[in-house]
This record gives sequence, C-alpha cells and structure tokens, in this order.
Amino acid sequence: MPKNHKILVRTPNWIGDHVMAQPFYSSLVKAYPQSEIHFLSSEALSTFDDSSFSQAKKILPKNIKGLGATFFLFAKELEKEKYDLALSLTSSLSSSLLLRAAKIPLRVGFAQGGSGLFFTDSIKWKGIRGNKHKSEIYLDLLNFITGKQWALSGKKGGGKVNTETRDKRIVLAPGASIALRVWPYFGALISELAKTYTDYEIAIVGSFTESYWHAEIERLKLTHVKDWIGRTSLVELIALCRSSAVVVANDSGVAHLAGTEAGVPTVVIFGPGDPAYIRPLGDEVYLETPVGLACHPCEKAYCHEKYGYQACLLSISLDKVISRVKAILPL
Repeated sequence: MPKNHKILVRTPNWIGDHVMAQPFYSSLVKAYPQSEIHFLSSEALSTFDDSSFSQAKKILPKNIKGLGATFFLFAKELEKEKYDLALSLTSSLSSSLLLRAAKIPLRVGFAQGGSGLFFTDSIKWKGIRGNKHKSEIYLDLLNFITGKQWALSGKKGGGKVNTETRDKRIVLAPGASIALRVWPYFGALISELAKTYTDYEIAIVGSFTESYWHAEIERLKLTHVKDWIGRTSLVELIALCRSSAVVVANDSGVAHLAGTEAGVPTVVIFGPGDPAYIRPLGDEVYLETPVGLACHPCEKAYCHEKYGYQACLLSISLDKVISRVKAILPL
C-alpha cells in the first residue's frame, strides 16, 4: 500500500484496551509516516488525548443503536472521507459491517463470530489463547498488513517515585467495568489508608457509573479523602494520577491510565484476569494476584467455580495490599 493513503482505525471500545493498543498506534504511524490517520472510537473514549498518534479522531454518535437508520447514515458520513484502508482492532460484526457499508476498499481486522465476512483480509482473533500480551496481539495485525515484525517499544513509566516532585496524594480506584473484578476489601482499604497517611490526600476516582461509592466516602467524614468519582475527564484523570505518589486500582481502565499513560507507581489487584495477557505495561506496576487457585486465571465475567464467588479476590488480603503501599511509600 502506498505510504500516503488515508487510514481509518477502529479502536477498541474499552479504556484499558485502548491503552494497550498504543504500541499499535505508534508503530502504525512509523509504518505509514505520510498517511493521514483517523481514529474511530467509542463515546467512552471521547476525552482521551490521541493527538500524538492521529491528525483527527472521530467519535461514534451517541444515537447509533443497533443496525438502524443512524448506523447507515454514519456509514455514509465515513464514505465521504474516502478512506483507502480501514483497520479494526475490535472483532465485532457491527464494526466490520460499518466499514463495509462505508465502502472502504481495503478492510483488515480480527475475525471472530462472523466478522471476517465483511473484511477484505483478516486474521483470527486468538485472545488469551494467543499466549501473549494483548498489546502484542494488536501488533500482529500490523505485522500482517506490512509483512514486517513490529515489537513492543519501551514501556512508558515515570521511573522510581520521587516524593519531592509528586504531590502528597494517594489515588484509589475502587471500581471496574466488570463487577467480578472489584476487590471486596476496597472500602476497608480507603478507611485504613486514610488513617495511616493522614498528611496525604486520598483521592477516590472512577466513572459516573460507580456513583454508589459516594455514600461510602461520605460516611468516612475525613477532610483529606476527596471524592472525584465521575468528576474528571480521561485527560484530567491521567494528570491527577501523574502528579500523585501512588495509585491502587482493580484490573480496570484506571490501572492502565495510571501505570502506562501516567507512569506512576501503580498497585493492580488482579482477580479473574490474567496479568500475562492484560497487565498494564508501565515500568512501576506492582501486581497483587491470587495464589494456589486452580480456577485462576479464568478471564471470565462471571464466577461459577466450586471455590466460591470471587475466591480469587478474597484470597488477596487487606494487609497484603497495605503492605505493598507502605513499601512504595514508607512511613
């Protein structure tokens, strides 16, 4: 393909996946330095700063529901852009159909569940069965279209924590997009860290869908515990994390924003997820994982194992996570 073509990238929908796709985006720019590259993202990523990778970014209109009239009207809008190539990092049938309806001549993506029908070329989506990090799986698509092997570049990260250049703030992200991945001791962690680090601001962050934490935070009645849930854009959240001493998060989008994008020391509490597949790639990411459970990791959104609901997360004690924070921020 000529180096100066117009390329549309259908990005992943989830924040964590979008961050894990950053090596793909940066390598794509290197592969096609003269091409105009646009991102087609979900509304959830509308405030994510992709300016270092793309000259333009398009957001799916909020009113697109299913495969109705608005879906095909949006395809017509995309058709006007006259893209030469579309690359889809999602393996959904609707994404591949949208690119086909937009009459983009070359459409390359991951085939799964029939989505390959609407691509001109595709490779099978292997997911966790690929036995590699998801960032590398995304790069496989670029390897496929360029015939070259693109490797993960150096990890992002802020290096060792310097408390003299960071604010005295601990960021806690108690939520997750999948309820099964929410560590059940997070409420107790907020309380204990607030009592232990009295001269630190304890900032609680998350999306507006996690508003149920407002009552828990209010109950503590501690002036140095700040409720930021649903009150930051993604850019603001990254900036907040970057200026903080440490972040503690579930296996969630915030973990990737903090550990990879912000480069801040980040403690990630893993339950059903497989760290080898989806861990943040920052230089100072510390993992708390279950030990000795035959069902872990399962990468599932539900739990029907004989060990009991959330046995994986319940095996990670409050003391263990607090000890990890103290190792990063000695008293």
